[in-house]
Amino acid sequence: MENVKMSRIATAALVVSSIVGTYFFAGPRNRKKRTDVVPAFKGELDANLATPANGTFAAVWPVIYTGTLGLAVHQALPSQVDNPRYEKAAPWLVVNYLLNALFGVFFSRGEKSARVAANAITVAQLPTVLALHHALEVGKTEVAEPERTFQRTVGIYAGWITVATGVATTNLLIEAGYRVSPKRAEPYAVGLLSILGGIGLAVSKKLNDPYYLLPFVAGFTGVAAKQYGRNSTLAGVSGALALTVAGVFVQRIREAQADVTELGNDQIAAEAAREEMAEEPYYIDMD
Repeated sequence: MENVKMSRIATAALVVSSIVGTYFFAGPRNRKKRTDVVPAFKGELDANLATPANGTFAAVWPVIYTGTLGLAVHQALPSQVDNPRYEKAAPWLVVNYLLNALFGVFFSRGEKSARVAANAITVAQLPTVLALHHALEVGKTEVAEPERTFQRTVGIYAGWITVATGVATTNLLIEAGYRVSPKRAEPYAVGLLSILGGIGLAVSKKLNDPYYLLPFVAGFTGVAAKQYGRNSTLAGVSGALALTVAGVFVQRIREAQADVTELGNDQIAAEAAREEMAEEPYYIDMD
């Protein structure tokens, strides 16, 4: 039992260290604000038309970091030592935040090898964050708060890394020399974003997790904002995708609430039936 407790505490310490290190050390040393990036990375991201505006990253990552930080602390509490979901999730949490720390190291540098490594790490994170999602039984097991909130955060994390994988894969192609003019790149970006939207909708349904869709809404909105006035077709498609995915998210949230309400009504009816039976006189036929 003590070994489990120490392991959980070590997991929490690793997550905290990774988040703090990435926040303070990833990016150029002379940046004036948190959304600044290394100039070489900025050139890569600008060449990739599927990259959202910088503000998108600043909006999404604090949500992910806050939620997973809470998860890391909660899973280390003595009351959660016997939580089977946390037991399965701890190794994947460690792997994810080791990769996150490595990403921060490479992202703070500008040479080509570092850019390739950072993008490759992003792609490598996808199966691990999906494994974390599976270990926590998100969309499969009803849990109490605050674990329910942490499940939603992991859903957002999984969705964001899925979006980031599409962007990172394109970045790797750019670094490999597959560069085209912005005009020729626009149809490719439209196709990539459309495919990502389809993947997001399909995977969200498969995982039974509507929160997985939120990063797609943020990403598409960020692309639309960045490309507005530059590439009208891409901006329009991105905006339409954002609205479509947002609509599906709202619909699935309503369906989930309706299911919970129906389940609650069934439980109330069953309880009322039991109380009615308990109040009825009980006769024994002696004949």
